[in-house]
Amino acid sequence: MTKNFKWLLLGMSLLLTFCSKMDVTTTQSFTIQSELLPYFQSFAVEGLKRGVTVDISQVGGALTDIADAKVAGQCQYSSATGHHVLIDLPYWITSTTLKREFVVFHELGHCLLGRTHLNDANADGTCVSMMNSGDGGCRSIYSQQNRSSYLDELFLHK
Repeated sequence: MTKNFKWLLLGMSLLLTFCSKMDVTTTQSFTIQSELLPYFQSFAVEGLKRGVTVDISQVGGALTDIADAKVAGQCQYSSATGHHVLIDLPYWITSTTLKREFVVFHELGHCLLGRTHLNDANADGTCVSMMNSGDGGCRSIYSQQNRSSYLDELFLHK
């Protein structure tokens, strides 16, 4: 084999490896990137546990670079193309599973539950809701210990 051919093969295998990480699952007319799909499915399960049915086939999801460094995720609303959850790729790469869940659930709260931001604080200054805007009105502390109460508030808030 020639040296150039070896480099070509190496480049092709790296490209195929990268592309395989970008697998997607199509739900009706929406696409959910494979890394996000378990979080979308978990969102639906957590809703059902609380008597709330959500249809994740009605929203798309992708990892992307979001220009604003302060933004970890976005719900893009569109009557023409449907709602899409976008999660900042650099944030995703450096985040724990719990932080990933938080941002995906927050954005799905917007896209599927129609929730707006709620910046109310508990007496200790922690956020009442995972639907807080993150810009200082309260301290967002999402952990295994308070996960259930935050999810109750997310799905059952009236």
